[in-house]
Amino acid sequence: MQVSINDQEHILTAQRSGNVRLFKKLETLVSYLQGLGIEYFKVDTSGYDPKMLKTYQRPDRAQALKLAHEAAAYETWFNAQVEASLQDPTPVVEDDEARRLFAARRAALKARSH
Repeated sequence: MQVSINDQEHILTAQRSGNVRLFKKLETLVSYLQGLGIEYFKVDTSGYDPKMLKTYQRPDRAQALKLAHEAAAYETWFNAQVEASLQDPTPVVEDDEARRLFAARRAALKARSH
């Protein structure tokens, strides 16, 4: 969306993505501009393509929602794994033994790298 303020042209962009701001509904645009204190504006419809409205999607939001769902699913799985481990009455290796084993592994790896 292009806005003229005091004879200067400005492109209205989305805050997060930096992409040109698009509005599906004129009512949304009006509310947005009123929120900015703009009460009078002109609309140029010469580049209007009604087919664009049917295909317009927000891939940035779709990807963000997909990632959020994946993160939530992973967190659920991870929490279940931790809970199952905490509920296991017989730990396979005691803490002191695990520390000793991993210290030995670190020492062996360090010796191999030199």
